Amino acid sequence: MYGRREQVEAHSFVVGRILAAVLRTDPDATDRPLRRTTVGMAGGIGIAIVVMAIVLIVALFSGRGSDSWREEPGTLVVDEDSGNRYLLIDGRLRPVLNYASARLLVEGNPPVASVSAEDLAEFPKGAPIGIPGAPDTLPSVGVSGKPWMVCAGVSDEDPGVSVTVGDVPGVTEVGAEHAVLVRVGQELYLAWQGTRLRVTGDWVPRALGMDPATAVPVDSAWLNTLPSGPDLGSPPVAHGGPGPDVAGMPSVLGQLVTVPDAVGDRTFVVAPAGLVPVSRTVATLLGADPGNQTPPAIAITPAQLATQTVLPAPVWQTELPASPPASVDTDERVPCVRWQSEQATLVSAPGMPGTPDTAQAGVTRDGRVADLVEVTPGAGMLARTRPAPGVPGAGVYLITEAGAKFPVADGEAAEALGFSVDAAELVPAELLALLPTGPVLDIPEQVASE
Repeated sequence: MYGRREQVEAHSFVVGRILAAVLRTDPDATDRPLRRTTVGMAGGIGIAIVVMAIVLIVALFSGRGSDSWREEPGTLVVDEDSGNRYLLIDGRLRPVLNYASARLLVEGNPPVASVSAEDLAEFPKGAPIGIPGAPDTLPSVGVSGKPWMVCAGVSDEDPGVSVTVGDVPGVTEVGAEHAVLVRVGQELYLAWQGTRLRVTGDWVPRALGMDPATAVPVDSAWLNTLPSGPDLGSPPVAHGGPGPDVAGMPSVLGQLVTVPDAVGDRTFVVAPAGLVPVSRTVATLLGADPGNQTPPAIAITPAQLATQTVLPAPVWQTELPASPPASVDTDERVPCVRWQSEQATLVSAPGMPGTPDTAQAGVTRDGRVADLVEVTPGAGMLARTRPAPGVPGAGVYLITEAGAKFPVADGEAAEALGFSVDAAELVPAELLALLPTGPVLDIPEQVASE
């Protein structure tokens, strides 16, 4: 007589053979047909338990999923359903207008807690706080060396001025052998090598091979971004009166002396103490100056030059083109000024970059703001006014990708926003003036009451 245990084992054996025959068509299989399923299910349940334990531990230490934010004043609470943001102040949730205001109110980076609308429904709330029009996104810290480019429209269809912060494709640098003759009102200027040279008379561009009637009309805001150079007109040399003999011939002060057989066709001007080397541009201006009534140039040989007293070349002529420059073609490209690493460069672009300046809440514009404004992605920065004559360089501004500048009250406000004034990028005031201005970013003395 078999016992109950033997009967159960026999029953299990028979059932196993039947299952093996049905599922595998092999009643003599050595392993159970559902063994892998059972093991896999058990393993999956074990892994799920481990993952849930890890999530609970992380939530416990990070405060997420708990009510720990209720005990942390200054927490930026985000409604998971609507995205509305609140700042926990004095036991109340105060709707905060923007992220910059939140940082200024807590004087730093606030802790963030995502909370469901259901949990927020019964929590006491107060009036909105913050700076209207302050930026909602802040630039990355440490951005520097980004170029600023200001372009001038050359046709009636083009906007007057555009400003772009960041890299612009298709830009070509204008070499020293080219320049742009521009007109602002009734004044003529030669834009050359990152400087502007004021033209003192219409005879000057004609002498250099340019037509003053074809000067490009530009806005003064564009011209002011170029550092000022010397006047381009009558060279500052003595005229009239007897000069020293040149190769045995009498001369007049201010008279030109050429050495056509010398390498480079050297040219000199007669000075009281001898001959002064001059560039082709200065020689051209001296020869075309209507106020210079000196006799025609004296031609001498290199051997005769060796017997003359030759003085050092004047320093002032190094700020002028060495040779009369050719005009930049403005039919297909527009003249631009690029500022980078505190250096201005004359460049040309295939068109006017930037986007139309659109209205932004809290942002003001004056007559100096550019018609097209663009701050390329990643080019926002903390900028400081570049010191210049008459400009103390004390202004600090936050430049955002929205295409506006926001004055920063002081170093403490900059630190609250995550920046250091000492690391701010130096930018000329003329460039900063081209951006619309937002409200001042400052740490409030006290939070406004309900």
